[in-house]
Amino acid sequence: MSEVSAEVLTQLVVKQTQVWQTVAMYLSERSNTLVEIPTPTSSAMPIGDLTGLTADPVLYIQGQFAEQSDAPCLVIVGEQPSERAEAQRALLEATLGSVPDSIDDAALQAVQEFGTHLMQGLALAFGNLSGKTFTPEQVSAHYAPLSFPPNFLTVDEVIATRFTVQIPDRTPFNLLWLLTEELARTLLGMPPAEGDIFGGLMNEPEPASPSPAAPAPMAFNPFAENDEAPERNLDILLDIPLEVSVELGRVTMLVRELLEVGTGSIVELQKAAGEPVEVLVNGRLIARGEVVVVEDNFAVRITEILSPVERVQRLGA
Repeated sequence: MSEVSAEVLTQLVVKQTQVWQTVAMYLSERSNTLVEIPTPTSSAMPIGDLTGLTADPVLYIQGQFAEQSDAPCLVIVGEQPSERAEAQRALLEATLGSVPDSIDDAALQAVQEFGTHLMQGLALAFGNLSGKTFTPEQVSAHYAPLSFPPNFLTVDEVIATRFTVQIPDRTPFNLLWLLTEELARTLLGMPPAEGDIFGGLMNEPEPASPSPAAPAPMAFNPFAENDEAPERNLDILLDIPLEVSVELGRVTMLVRELLEVGTGSIVELQKAAGEPVEVLVNGRLIARGEVVVVEDNFAVRITEILSPVERVQRLGA
């Protein structure tokens, strides 16, 4: 019998399409290039199945969320030995632009930056689902035999999500995201497992402090309301003009090929027919949709979009 709750695993599987579409959109925006992540697979995995990763050096990322700092998670580059070298090369090429002779500090720094963006995308995706805020922290990249964080040593099974990152003109690479049920429950907004006394205490509101504390600095949020002037937050932004564009697709061409293009030439885009188009505001990806015709004009029906707060935050990034 699996140690991981079937309810948690089911919720993760049901919502993973939405989660990873959001992650792909975030990575696309940060890298200014199209990033796609086909629907992953998630399952319970015994810790014993991971011991093979502790013998030889592997490229992996460790990170955590401030809201569950005692439950770090891991991202392994290439789960199987047969795919590991190719996955490492593809990730390094995507982050550095070329494959280095060895995985040095510069390579690890590039992988760490990718891991930070990946964790930020996950924080955004699960924040949308649960209505909570998640903050990635202590993200680090390693090239060494896998070292399990303490929370992995207290369980017999973890949740393993296998996914592929696809970038145009780059070799796709496979990643393995490992997290405990404890962290999955937090991300999904589910209550802690029965018998988890400490988890229950973490979800209880803190008692009021007897002495007044200095107010914490608040992040900019144009949609936040306050008692002084709730109507002013959005009004100051409504008349700002924005350039909205729809990108059907992209293609990389040699100068020779570009000079050969003339009237009647067909330029084949690197996007399959029927795939969603990207909607950009001021050059930043905020939505995807499908092309429709409205009274002899082309239009886009939005099928996926960020929340209003996230849209404004991206425009200011």
